[in-house]
Amino acid sequence: MHTLLKSTYENPIPIEKKIKLKDKINPVLSNKCRRRLKYMHHSSFDWKYGGISSPIKFIDRDSVEYSLETGSNGDINEKRMAKLTLDNAIALIDPVWGGVYQYSTLGRWDMPHYRKTIAAQAGHLRLYSLAYSYMKSGNYLDVTKSIQKYVLNFMTSRNGVFYTSQSGAISGIDSVKYFSLQKLKREEIGIPEINKQVLTRDNGWLIEALGTHAEYCGDTKSLSMAIKAAKWINDSFRNSDGGYRKNKTTKSTQYLSDTLAMARAMLQLYRCTFNKKYLDYSCQSLDFINSNFRNSFFGFCNTIYNTNDNAARCQIDENISLTRFANLLKFYSNKDNYNDVVKHGLRYLSIPEVATARVEEAGVLLVDKETRMPPLTINIFGNIGNPKISEFLDIAHRKEGWYKLIKIYESNADSVSIEIDGFKSKPVYTPEELNRLLLTH
Repeated sequence: MHTLLKSTYENPIPIEKKIKLKDKINPVLSNKCRRRLKYMHHSSFDWKYGGISSPIKFIDRDSVEYSLETGSNGDINEKRMAKLTLDNAIALIDPVWGGVYQYSTLGRWDMPHYRKTIAAQAGHLRLYSLAYSYMKSGNYLDVTKSIQKYVLNFMTSRNGVFYTSQSGAISGIDSVKYFSLQKLKREEIGIPEINKQVLTRDNGWLIEALGTHAEYCGDTKSLSMAIKAAKWINDSFRNSDGGYRKNKTTKSTQYLSDTLAMARAMLQLYRCTFNKKYLDYSCQSLDFINSNFRNSFFGFCNTIYNTNDNAARCQIDENISLTRFANLLKFYSNKDNYNDVVKHGLRYLSIPEVATARVEEAGVLLVDKETRMPPLTINIFGNIGNPKISEFLDIAHRKEGWYKLIKIYESNADSVSIEIDGFKSKPVYTPEELNRLLLTH
């Protein structure tokens, strides 16, 4: 749905054109294309209400994340864009049960389509958690708690995994009137039907979002929810080769989105817990993706790929997500061969016809920025069971920005240093010193 809201269709690059472009496309975004993407990012923005200028109001998550990151580096316009969108999009939150409605209409944020999907909960929870780390707004923290409450009360099964969606209507009842009612009045009428299908992709998205909430907002309940759901999905839908099945009715891996969502979720859980099992799972899944979804020319297809399958297509959002993830996993795993995966994704995203295919594609700008420099690295030395090291970890987790690397080294001396673009700071020895050090970067 997120893709459909940005564009009614997405044209794959014809196979004949791929052959012509094969030797011409370098895994680098051209200056011309970069300028074009920045222009599209600003020209498509609704400067009155925030978000993309469109009759349908929704949060384009990559666009807001790009604005948050760029705004934190001193760009006042980008900071204003992020804040305007995030502040106005709070109107999509259900004030009674919590959770976020899917989107709004008539070019306003207060005319919602009342259906609630796990995809929408995951996207908003991850983004508002990141936004809280940048802006420290209590309103954004409230949004994250509202979504967590809704997911726990309505969308969580007895096994701890998450259902797919909840209807925005009850037969014979006007939806606008129904959702204007308070809790008891709603319950007297009845609760909209919940689609209790369990999908791997949707669970992966929400597990990552809950882990992000735990990391940036310090919420232990979200971490517990994420770990419980991850165990069930891994036990039920994960194959021994690292691929994930879509649901209980499928017998083999078919779609990139399922394995990618869980691979990202496993990396997020590793960031929160430093349990090596999650890092191993994440790496195994990326290896599976590279072996089974890799297009012969560039990019990764949305279904299992073979050279005779002319119907297989690369999807822009998936390639943005995969390339960003593979680039960060390269640093967490110390596996240099993942650089080849990153370059292969960039060969697709760097094609001007791909990068500029939709109304705006700030996700490509995020890929471009992240792949041209190493992440902010926070090196922690000490025993992970030491209370001081726990304080160091808490500060490191709450440091704004997704593109960061936290590493722990066993040592008798408790200290922390940071690395930025290859330059290492002098070590510091107290939480207060670490806070001051990170404030300057």
